[in-house]
Amino acid sequence: MEPLTAALPAPAREQTPSAGPGTVRSSLAANLNRRRLARGWSLRELSAACGVSKGLLSQIERAEANPTVDVLVRIADVLETTATDLLRQPMLRPEIVRAADLHEPDDETSVNLLFAGRGEGRIEIYRSRLHPHDQSQVSSHGAGSVEYVTVVSGSVTLVVDEVPHLLEAGDTARFSGLSSHYYTTQDRPAVTQTMVCYPDD
Repeated sequence: MEPLTAALPAPAREQTPSAGPGTVRSSLAANLNRRRLARGWSLRELSAACGVSKGLLSQIERAEANPTVDVLVRIADVLETTATDLLRQPMLRPEIVRAADLHEPDDETSVNLLFAGRGEGRIEIYRSRLHPHDQSQVSSHGAGSVEYVTVVSGSVTLVVDEVPHLLEAGDTARFSGLSSHYYTTQDRPAVTQTMVCYPDD
């Protein structure tokens, strides 16, 4: 058996430039609000459970406060999540790994890490075939969800929030499942495999 070749440098990805502190506060505000409402708690109830004042929690949810690490951990523990997840920023546009950028020697077995993430929550895996000049249904999977797609054959245009991204056979992308999105084809049919990951709320 030929030896496995680990992916050497990580493939180049089309990403949004890193965001400033304002975006971090906004992400924390949205994540905290979503998790609190998922439990059906008021700010007063969350305050009583974690020992953080209702006023500070309100400021956090309005993206007006920079809580300490200790406060973040106390809130996260009560909500059965982590401070990292509370600070997680949404994907503002798709991240794409091009097949042409992968390290795949012709004479060796190769393994490339495409994306890494936590395995919590529910997942759904789909295989789809689109005919020429076809369009999939417009979809949105809710807050916190992430969709992954690999083009098995043909080519598709992934349209996320009305922005098109051409994907050729072998290309892989991931993007926020909250965004409105769909797939289209041109003159050839295409086959895609998609996976949707939902948060464990």
